[in-house]
Amino acid sequence: MRVEWFLWVSKTRKKMQRGRKERVTHRMAMKSAALTWPKEKTKILNRIKREERRAVKEAQKTAKQPPAKAPEPAS
Repeated sequence: MRVEWFLWVSKTRKKMQRGRKERVTHRMAMKSAALTWPKEKTKILNRIKREERRAVKEAQKTAKQPPAKAPEPAS
């Protein structure tokens, strides 16, 4: 989550920079990002859970399919 947090801070900093003429510091961006982080964190956690569910579903799907047999000629 630490990496995700810093990615969120960098996105927030870029958004803040658009509206101002002076530079926005990392520290200022962290203060602003902290206000919106809980909502973003929920989205990230939901995305991770969704990807895990997809991976499990794909694993079950491939495990259930028996190997294809070649048709035997009628004798």
